[in-house]
Amino acid sequence: MNFKTALLAGAVGAVLTAAPALAQEAAAPAQETAAPAQQSLQLTPGATVRGPDGALGQLEGVQANAEGGQELTVRGADGQLRAVPLGGIRQEGADVVVAYTKAEYDAAAPIAGAAPAPAATPAPSSDPAADPTTADPSSTMTDPADPATTADPMAPPTDSTQPQG
Repeated sequence: MNFKTALLAGAVGAVLTAAPALAQEAAAPAQETAAPAQQSLQLTPGATVRGPDGALGQLEGVQANAEGGQELTVRGADGQLRAVPLGGIRQEGADVVVAYTKAEYDAAAPIAGAAPAPAATPAPSSDPAADPTTADPSSTMTDPADPATTADPMAPPTDSTQPQG
């Protein structure tokens, strides 16, 4: 094999090796326009769920509906838990945005058997006597003992019936 043949065979091999990669790069833009990129959502319980006309409530979770699809469970300001369809769902910061209006949410029936809203933590009392943790500590403490009147624990016991001499 002479030098020209070897050089030509090497060039053909390089072109054939690169051809599949070049074909993929040429087809890649057509694939991107055909299928939109999927968005990743982080559905965190407690996140605010908003519709196009305002806040619907706080996200509790996700459940399956009667058709087998999924829907959000959202607790509104009234404390009721209602289902919200996933239509138009997207994330804006920490909030979850859906294409479900406040009027549609308010008209939806509450989820039967849902646990009631958790009770709010009571505010601390402004009356210190009502809260034992903030009561005046001097009212429960005893006065320290007078060292002159207390017995020395290291001294031998004395018998009060015998005269001191």
